[in-house]
Amino acid sequence: MNIDENAKDGPRKVSINMANNEEQKASKEQTEQADGKQESDVAVAPEETLGQDVQAELERLRQELEKVLAEKEELLDKYRRSLADFANYRKRQDRDREIETLRMRMEVLRDLLPILDDFRLALENAPSSAPAVAENDWVAGVQLIERKLTALLQAFGARPIEALGQPFDPKYHEALVQEPSDEYAEGRVSKVIREGYLLEDQVLRPALVQVSSGPRPEEKEA
Repeated sequence: MNIDENAKDGPRKVSINMANNEEQKASKEQTEQADGKQESDVAVAPEETLGQDVQAELERLRQELEKVLAEKEELLDKYRRSLADFANYRKRQDRDREIETLRMRMEVLRDLLPILDDFRLALENAPSSAPAVAENDWVAGVQLIERKLTALLQAFGARPIEALGQPFDPKYHEALVQEPSDEYAEGRVSKVIREGYLLEDQVLRPALVQVSSGPRPEEKEA
């Protein structure tokens, strides 16, 4: 009886063992698949993290670049404004220097003009009709000084104001007297009493003049 029972149990045990082996094998395959999937997940995760880090770093660098460019534009704008301010400052300095130089030249020449007037007045009143006086060394010396003073005025840039026969202009002429004139129309300069001068576009001294009041009354009636 025991032999028969063992004989009957033998195939059943073999079947059970085979089933257990199949289950173990399936379980092992599932475990290996799960492990493979985990390894794959572990392998993919660092790549995704690395990509995110790169994007974040690129964004940070882009923002930093924009900030640097904005600062560069601001500094460049300040530099340009500084250059413009300095150029304007140089122009103002040059203009002020020119004005001051002109003012000093005018002061010197204005002090010189009365001296030149005296020399010219002396020559105009010298009795030129007398040969002894006309050939006198003193007269020749006065003439030489007058010529040198005139040349000095020209060297400084001074030039005479055209007055004779011109319409009276209070900017350039100073009227001393008004007299009838047969030669010049009314309101025109008929005689220059003292010569005036210009220095560049400035009046160094107005010309002292006589202004015509027109023809004499009898000529008007005629």
